[in-house]
Amino acid sequence: MESVRFRSGWVTFAAIIAGVVGVFNILSGIAAIAEDDRTEELNEVLYGINITAWGWFWLIIGVLQFVTAWLIYQRSPIGQVLGLIWAAITASLSVFMIFVAPIWALVVMGLSVAVIYALTAFPEEFGEA
Repeated sequence: MESVRFRSGWVTFAAIIAGVVGVFNILSGIAAIAEDDRTEELNEVLYGINITAWGWFWLIIGVLQFVTAWLIYQRSPIGQVLGLIWAAITASLSVFMIFVAPIWALVVMGLSVAVIYALTAFPEEFGEA
């Protein structure tokens, strides 16, 4: 008789948050790659930064985040490590935004800490502990 494997809602929560962030970055990247009036205006505001290259960067990051979300959902140890790295980077970078957009920064920091908790509190879900 096969034992039933425990699956916490916290790890599923971490996978969903990672997936939402990945999809958001994919859509942001596609929007930046698309040639329209809004991206041309943004290009002027950002002092000539190549918005298309910026878009490809965020598209690739978004795809990697979405793959990480899938790996977390599948309870892969690689997904756990990648998720911890993404969440730590995101939490660290949100500190720099706290005086510009304090509510956004605190929400991002809180979600990042929740993801870190989810990925570290249930190590048995990611293979043999």
